[in-house]
Amino acid sequence: MNRRSVVTTMALVASLFASEAVYAQPASFHAPVNAMFSHVKTVSFSMRNDSKESIKVKAGDMEMTLDPGKSHDLKLPVGEKVVAVETSTNYPAGTVLAVANTQLNDTTIVLR
Repeated sequence: MNRRSVVTTMALVASLFASEAVYAQPASFHAPVNAMFSHVKTVSFSMRNDSKESIKVKAGDMEMTLDPGKSHDLKLPVGEKVVAVETSTNYPAGTVLAVANTQLNDTTIVLR
């Protein structure tokens, strides 16, 4: 009977400490995970203006004018937008003409 009470007491004490350990905060450590994923994927595509007037667009941070019948090569990070800066016949100012994604890689976007 004496052994049983000692074992029961030890089990009770162990369960009390174990239950507190479940809620303890895990040890934190800093691992530079962003260094592995810092490479931004870029997309290369071209835009061609088939309309009769020039179209001024903003691609990422740079502004450019697409002359009639000319094409421009663009290289943008994924997610960047190509936006019409000035109003033209077919595109009001602020119209999103394209959003760079991996499906646009090595393609030509034709503006009419």
